[in-house]
Amino acid sequence: MTARRTGAASVAALLAVAFVTLGTDALLGIDAASDDVRRHEAEAAHFEAQRVRMIRESEASGRVAARVAAGDLTLVGAVDELEPVLRERPGFDCAWLEDPPPTFRHRVARCVLVRVAAELENEPGRRAVVLARLDADYAALP
Repeated sequence: MTARRTGAASVAALLAVAFVTLGTDALLGIDAASDDVRRHEAEAAHFEAQRVRMIRESEASGRVAARVAAGDLTLVGAVDELEPVLRERPGFDCAWLEDPPPTFRHRVARCVLVRVAAELENEPGRRAVVLARLDADYAALP
């Protein structure tokens, strides 16, 4: 005589359904996680491209400021070089909100003045002479 264990069969069936459900949820969760990973990778690539662009812009601005400080480039020439680059920089229009320059070119010129002042920070005598010349050039900007 064999004993029937209907309760054990029911438990086994319920466990099987539970495992299938968990497995399905896990697979669907993996797909969603994969989508999240792809989206985050795309965002990371975008931010990395922005970071590299800003480093290059900063390096270019530094080289221009060094040439202006050395007297090899005029303020107008520096503005001509940097204006196209800075026009594309997000947030550049927001600089100097308390005392905004009259034009975008003046904004770029002020950026050059700040960079030159920083470049010559350790040379106060030369800094005063160069900034006096650049202040006059700034005042003469159209």
